[in-house]
Amino acid sequence: MAIAAIETLNFGLGRLVEAARTRGQELHLLTVHRGFYQHELAQEYASEVEIVDVETLNVEKVVTALKEIPDLQGIIRATDLWSSVCLEAAERLQLPHQNTEAVRLIRDKGRLRRHLHERGLTRSSSIVFDPHTTEANELAQRLSFPSVVKNVAGSSSQNVWLVKTEKDLATTLEAARQVHGLSALTAEPYFFGPLYSVETLTWAGETRVLGVTSRTLSPEPYFREETFSFPVAFPEATAEELAAWVSGILEATEYREGFTHTEFIITADGFELVEINPRLGGGKLGEMMSQAYGINVYDAFFDLALGQRPALMDVHLEPRCGTAQVKLYAPEAGTFEGIDGQELLSLHPGAPALHPTRGAGDHVPATVDGRGVVASLIATGETTEIAYHNVLSMAGKLHVRMRPAARA
Repeated sequence: MAIAAIETLNFGLGRLVEAARTRGQELHLLTVHRGFYQHELAQEYASEVEIVDVETLNVEKVVTALKEIPDLQGIIRATDLWSSVCLEAAERLQLPHQNTEAVRLIRDKGRLRRHLHERGLTRSSSIVFDPHTTEANELAQRLSFPSVVKNVAGSSSQNVWLVKTEKDLATTLEAARQVHGLSALTAEPYFFGPLYSVETLTWAGETRVLGVTSRTLSPEPYFREETFSFPVAFPEATAEELAAWVSGILEATEYREGFTHTEFIITADGFELVEINPRLGGGKLGEMMSQAYGINVYDAFFDLALGQRPALMDVHLEPRCGTAQVKLYAPEAGTFEGIDGQELLSLHPGAPALHPTRGAGDHVPATVDGRGVVASLIATGETTEIAYHNVLSMAGKLHVRMRPAARA
């Protein structure tokens, strides 16, 4: 029996291989760029993955490639960008797949907020507009300040702007016009409070909370994700309220099966949605969850691909440790050369592990969003707080070396 992943998260391939091995199934990875997985494909387990080189955003070529896989039983959909390709391919090959319309709704940030606002699940709607045809003075009449303006289908904190005044709005529109292919933005209120994400798995309309992740961002005006810790221990009453809240939101979107990674803020007036990602959380969050619980959460991808209730819906989840992560960013744009201090990893408590996302010689185009990440550092601890201090301590001992971009 074979299962195919049409691209996947930049980490987690090893966990998918582990799950496939345990099940006695073959894992095929369809990718347009092997280099994206350079770190994982250099590991011993890479020999257990059948790599299929194909233009993965071309559904015709993807379907053709999938038809050539003997005894293909399912498709793993793990990423945002390839959601529509995965769903269409599965439908055409009559393989199990999620509710396509629900995934499309969730992927459209502007449409999603309007949908939820109409149902009383968020305090504010959104304003969707084309930056090329919209003038700042016109849009300012419809906005409240401060607002967040972002790509309706964005990820990795790219193309997200904090707009405090009409002057900021004009600057934002000009910046958006310079981004190739960016034609739809959404403007939403800027909610005040700490940011979290709730990780869930849904089957047949039943949603299970797998845990909550803390998230810290860079100082304003950017929204660069910098650290994570899992699991967050909320008071029982808060945890129950959160579970009911996120279950109600997913029910309103008719999202009936699959992982979700829902970012939210706890404001002075309660929970407020930031966005929903119809997938397992990125940035090695799946690895953090697997380490914390001592299980392989990626195994659920295979159940979902086969159209059966994931075992993860019913297994007892008891944290065995806390986990935390720091994203290491290039200090400036340019050419990545390496990370100094790695010889200290084995000396530090918390078993810190470095997971590169860039190789020596790679170009780093920017540092204000996810494009500037060169590696992720993960550490554990007896509690989540101890894990967080372990990873921060080790991160401070690493130094990212860059060759600056040549100045004109």
